[in-house]
Amino acid sequence: MGESSYYSPTAWQPERESKSRRRGQLDTRSRSFRFQWAAGQKLSKEYFPNVAPGDFLETWPPGQEEDTNWYVEKGPGKENIPIAWINQESIRYTTLPSSSWRWLIVKAFAKFLSTIGILVFTFICITMLITVENDWRSLLKEFYIPVMFYGGGTSVLVWGIISLIERLFPAWIYKDPKGPLWEFNRRTGLITVFRNPKKKRDAGQIAWQSPFSEFDGYVHSGPTHQGLPLYYGAMVHRFREEALTLTAFQAASANDEDHKALWNFWLQYMDSTAPLPDIPLFEPHRDKDPVTAEHDKTDRRNPKYWRDMDEATYKQKTDDMYKRCLKVFG
Repeated sequence: MGESSYYSPTAWQPERESKSRRRGQLDTRSRSFRFQWAAGQKLSKEYFPNVAPGDFLETWPPGQEEDTNWYVEKGPGKENIPIAWINQESIRYTTLPSSSWRWLIVKAFAKFLSTIGILVFTFICITMLITVENDWRSLLKEFYIPVMFYGGGTSVLVWGIISLIERLFPAWIYKDPKGPLWEFNRRTGLITVFRNPKKKRDAGQIAWQSPFSEFDGYVHSGPTHQGLPLYYGAMVHRFREEALTLTAFQAASANDEDHKALWNFWLQYMDSTAPLPDIPLFEPHRDKDPVTAEHDKTDRRNPKYWRDMDEATYKQKTDDMYKRCLKVFG
């Protein structure tokens, strides 16, 4: 299969970026939309090959299962079908339904209170004993023990119950998603955002779809409750009110280089004239993409370069990727 027949005419090619805007393609975005989405740091569409966020290598290490589809069962006795996937053609994303996330958030909060919260509270009580001249017995009896029993005990109980349910009845918590949320398609060059799958009739229905070439990457920042900066990535359409946060693959963080590295990753992934990013995630799929297969053949790349790598070397490669992101984008 030739490259011309494999990729659609809309597949992204960076050299086309220099073309002027088509006549009639006016900016229809409102001032409030631009203020919300286009007020951050605009990122370049020139990218560094094979640079991805370092935690990608930790999330998808060598030796992973080659089937990167997320399957759901459509009816009793029916064959499972993929609802989301990561491969050489596209990356379609979904997530657990809100009911599942409520369980997991409560568990995480209870775990935090049961560990860090108890330690901090104990430290505060010890500090009070040192700095305030109080009867330690009354402090222990009237303050420390009641809080530890009702607060700490309840947190430990909730954490334990949810952990037990998670282990014995995982289907109660990890429910199948109702539909996809968005898709980056390398083969067609299109970005697709789906309607909210909370409504059954909307699951899988397209909300909007536009070429990747019409989007720009941004890094936005906002203060935390402590006044510290918190960064997150987004891509914004140049002419229409279409935007997508990129926190699904890179959560908001205290540094911006991770989000610049993620945008760099998307640029290479969507570039139909370049090979797929050389990370373990795509190794099982490289031979199925014409441009990547030709590149690997020319470079005589070992098809199992990552999978044959020993743990020490892989750890070094992961550390090098973190350092490279910091050097390039820091």
